[in-house]
This record gives sequence, structure tokens and C-alpha cells, in this order.
Amino acid sequence: MFIVKSLRLFIRALTAECSHRQIAAGIACGLLVGLIPKGNLLALLVLMGVSSFSISLPALFFSTFLFSWLAISLDSVCAKLGEFVLTQESLQPLWIWLYSRPLVPWTDFNNTAVMGSLLLGCLLSLPAYCCILPLVRKYEPAITARIRKYRVATWLWGAEWAEKIHSAV
Repeated sequence: MFIVKSLRLFIRALTAECSHRQIAAGIACGLLVGLIPKGNLLALLVLMGVSSFSISLPALFFSTFLFSWLAISLDSVCAKLGEFVLTQESLQPLWIWLYSRPLVPWTDFNNTAVMGSLLLGCLLSLPAYCCILPLVRKYEPAITARIRKYRVATWLWGAEWAEKIHSAV
């Protein structure tokens, strides 16, 4: 069922009635969300924040899934980047002040991997959007037309309705 859901998400990301900018923004925001380690308040807040924008949510969720796998191999780089930022002498008063605020410690911003992943995601999101937008403009119409011809795509698109009917019964 996991594979079917992943394929359905991919097909919805490509065939949704969204503009090219919304699809590219969804992928770029998925990069940010995907790089941040899950299981803390920061990941939830970032996901809620980017979900509130007018972007392609299927593209966001599919790219979050992909970049979460990539983030595993980038953990050491992110930890070094986070350690560099968190140990800056000039920023120590800021970190102390933030950590003394309610709820902020639950964001795990003081974890080197979390801080580094957040910074790397923020730094890469805009260049990713700028690189992905021309690709989406060029390839999305052809891919969408090709996908819609296949029965598997129609079946996966209809699997959502079957799942809703099954859960209602």
C-alpha cells in the first residue's frame, strides 16, 4: 500500500491543476521540509508554514519524501554547519534568550543536525526553485499527457476514491 500511495502522490504532483510556479515552489519547499530531521516542533512548524502557501501540496509531500532520504546522507555536513553557527560567540546571547522562551526548546534548534539542516534547507530552497521552474515548464506538459494515457495512472488516481469509500464503510 505504501508503494501505491507514493506513486499516487507522484502522479497527483504532475497532473494536478496547478501552475508551474506552484509545482516548483512545492518541490523547493519540500526540500526545506525534507532536510529537517523529524520528531521536533521545528519540523512541524515549518511543514505547517509552507503548507499555508499557495503551492502544489502533492509536489510538497512527494519532494519531502525524496529529500528526507537524501538528508540521511547529509547529516554530517548539516551537523558541522549547525555546530559552526551554534558555537559562534557573537550569537550566544541569542541562543540563550531563545532557549529561555516557552516552547522554543521543543524545536530542538540547539541540536547541531537540526540547526544545520534548517540553514542548509533555507539556503538551497531559492536556488532549487530557480533551477526547478524551467524544468517544470519544459517537461510537465509532456509528462502529464503521457501519464494520463496509461490505465495505471487512471487506476492510481481512482484509488483515492476507492480508499475513501472503503474507509466510510
